[in-house]
Amino acid sequence: MKASADEPIRSNFERTVIDGVRRNRLDQFCEIPVDHESLRVWGNTESTPADTGDYLLFADRDGRHGGDYTLLARVAHATILDLETATAFTQTIGWGEDPNDAYPHVMFLEPIYEARLDRETFWNTLGFKGWPNDTFSGINFERRGSTFFSEYDSIPDFIEEIRGERIYPVESSDPDDQIDPADEYQTLEAAITDVRARLEASSRDPAWLERRLGDVLVAEWSRALEGFKPSGTVSASTAATFDQFREIYEFLEPELEEVAADLGVGSHLSFSPAKMLFLCWVRILQAEIGDVGAPLSQPRLNSILRETYTVEDETETAARPTHVDHPIVSHIRETEPTVYAFTAPADYWLTTVEYRAVSFHDEHRDRWAGLSDGDVVVLHARAEPGDDDLASQAGGIIGVGILGKRFEKDEPWWRDEHEHGEMQSLVASFDRLFLTGPVDEIDTSNSITEKFTETIDREAAALTSDSLPIAQADEICVEASGTGFPTQSMHSTFRTDDGGIDRDRPLALVAAMADALIEVSTVNVHKPYRGTISVDTLEGLYFPEDQGERILEGIETALRSGKHVLLTGPPGTGKTEIAGRICAALADDYPSLYSGYETTTATADWSTFDTVGGYMPNESSEGDGDDLAFTPGIVLNRLKDSRTGAQSNELIVIDELNRADIDKAFGQLFTLLSGQSVQLPYTKDGREVELTTTADHSGSAGPADHQYLVPDSWRIFATMNTYDKTSLYEMSYAFMRRFAFVRVPAPELPEGQTRNAELRLERLVHEYADAWELDLDRDVAMAVGRVWRKTNHAVDERSIGPAIIEDLLRYVTQHPESELEYHLTQAVVSYVFPQLEGVPKRRKIVREIAAVEEIDDALLERAAGEMLHVTLAESE
Repeated sequence: MKASADEPIRSNFERTVIDGVRRNRLDQFCEIPVDHESLRVWGNTESTPADTGDYLLFADRDGRHGGDYTLLARVAHATILDLETATAFTQTIGWGEDPNDAYPHVMFLEPIYEARLDRETFWNTLGFKGWPNDTFSGINFERRGSTFFSEYDSIPDFIEEIRGERIYPVESSDPDDQIDPADEYQTLEAAITDVRARLEASSRDPAWLERRLGDVLVAEWSRALEGFKPSGTVSASTAATFDQFREIYEFLEPELEEVAADLGVGSHLSFSPAKMLFLCWVRILQAEIGDVGAPLSQPRLNSILRETYTVEDETETAARPTHVDHPIVSHIRETEPTVYAFTAPADYWLTTVEYRAVSFHDEHRDRWAGLSDGDVVVLHARAEPGDDDLASQAGGIIGVGILGKRFEKDEPWWRDEHEHGEMQSLVASFDRLFLTGPVDEIDTSNSITEKFTETIDREAAALTSDSLPIAQADEICVEASGTGFPTQSMHSTFRTDDGGIDRDRPLALVAAMADALIEVSTVNVHKPYRGTISVDTLEGLYFPEDQGERILEGIETALRSGKHVLLTGPPGTGKTEIAGRICAALADDYPSLYSGYETTTATADWSTFDTVGGYMPNESSEGDGDDLAFTPGIVLNRLKDSRTGAQSNELIVIDELNRADIDKAFGQLFTLLSGQSVQLPYTKDGREVELTTTADHSGSAGPADHQYLVPDSWRIFATMNTYDKTSLYEMSYAFMRRFAFVRVPAPELPEGQTRNAELRLERLVHEYADAWELDLDRDVAMAVGRVWRKTNHAVDERSIGPAIIEDLLRYVTQHPESELEYHLTQAVVSYVFPQLEGVPKRRKIVREIAAVEEIDDALLERAAGEMLHVTLAESE
């Protein structure tokens, strides 16, 4: 059999075939007839188990033709798990990238050997032209063109020939496979060899220290050690790395003592078993990483732990920048905000990048409440992780941001909230955020609980890779104001000696970091909307029975299913008000998704120049203005901050969409609205302007200057009057199917003039008046109610909503009731007639209104002739 260790399978291979898995993690899933505490496991999606005694030949592939066979493993036991068990097994063992992945075919391997197999010769023997396309398949030794059996007597003979040194279980002369405790090592090389053997033979996970430190940190230490002479002189930045080195060792020392005793590690010279274990383990990790600096030695480690080196004075040779043109510097100087230092482990800051926010426990409510829009936060990542399973990182200053809204959340975001129930409901979002690390390497589409430990470590390493070491930050702060960096608590304030706000230290830090700081969007473009809209959003708007809840339900469903929203209904039903309120609520409640909203009204003159954009004279051009530059339209302006160029996500409300020629105004956006990227026939800085979806844009960094990235949660809200329903059929189906149509109807008014109908009509008008806080006399309520009923019942599908009735009531109640007939008629002319322009049967509607007892029909007729060009005397 053959299984490839090529990406993305490589991480699975290294985790469970090379490093191994503790037996006690897997006993719950199936019987394991292999007598070791550290197991070697492989799996796939096959439905038939391999036979005991089969062999797996692992290959490290390089493209279609390159690479080598690396390991030969015997299948000691294989089984097929049911789907539920397979999913749990897969998650526990750490296979796959998706939490829903499942590998039901599980194979326990023993023994495992190095493979001594020349790939080219083997391929020639079997007639292979390249690597097979699948990742797990049986090798057909009798395939056409194969000369295998002329070269080998049997497959077992072939296995015997290619079998190299056994790497699992570790070969030992001890019949019990145990290594006696060591006493005193004669040389460091002997100690490293012995520790390596003990790690391989032990039931302990050999990758324990590697996970705690990580390759990035070990490589950083190796570079710092280059040229270092014990008790010599080092630069401030090297001293900062050594400080971190020492802090991490002191943090791990109790566990190292326990592990060293368990493994039976010996001592050497003045080094205890714990120090020897740490030294040898780091040396082993350095060897695995490769040549990235100098190796750790006993004298070097001794000097670092005892801090016997001297830090050179760099004040003369490395002068700090005195003036830096950076948005944070300008903001601090112009607004004089309070400046904070927030300290947390690197894995905490990954969630900050995901949600563009910082959190507080309820016990720190006073600190949270004391924050103000515009306050500045310096972000400090501790070297120690927030969880023992995670690796330590290169701690330091990783960024700076300007705070925006404060709000309370009711769902877990941070890892501690998910795993330990430590709710941090108090949140402050960022208006602007600058980070030093390559955020492109951080997956913000998945929660931190959906990521494997290795992924968190890798992303945390990326986030901290270009950080300003805390020792260097401390030095900068001392130079600026005589006081070090404030690390006394998670939320510290930069203060002067007399208790005032110190802005000199943060200004100096930003100046030192300016070249490394990269602005990132304060919205997460990869997260879809999955929230809810509170019924309080419609407070003050009256809807009979549960009509308001049904409207919200329809909008919520549209947003969650990826649709844009088109609110339809008669004029005056509150469509525009509803759209604006919901967009405002979304921007307030989900600042990590939405940066605001904008309302505009469509016109018949709209073209893609208005919606998408086009060439306009460059503002910096001189003379005749022939220097043209691409200028974004109202839609593209919602996707990028015109002032900073940073990614934004503003919802847009397009009122009276039907007024526009849809194909002319939105033609280039049809493809984008269906979820595909689009190239526009314009250039910006010599590159074609692109409208890009998140599927075509990786990482968390913002798009390039010529790109406009559409977040997964971005939506258009549009309104259309059913008076203009014929416009609906002028929209192309390609456009309509990208919208969910949510009806906002006018209330049903009781028909007829029976006493019961009149009482119901009066009650309905009073219900609306109460919602609008209007005190009505019965005569006014009945008169306006009759006008409303006549208007809505005169012809089919020609109604007006309660907002127009509110206008009538507010107008009439401002005047004496004794003049009700005149003022009601004037109100109808002012507020109802504009809704009848262009309506084919408007004459009939005006006639019905004129029949209302409280209407001055002569005045109404004159106004109808002037405004609507109809007379009551004309026949239909």
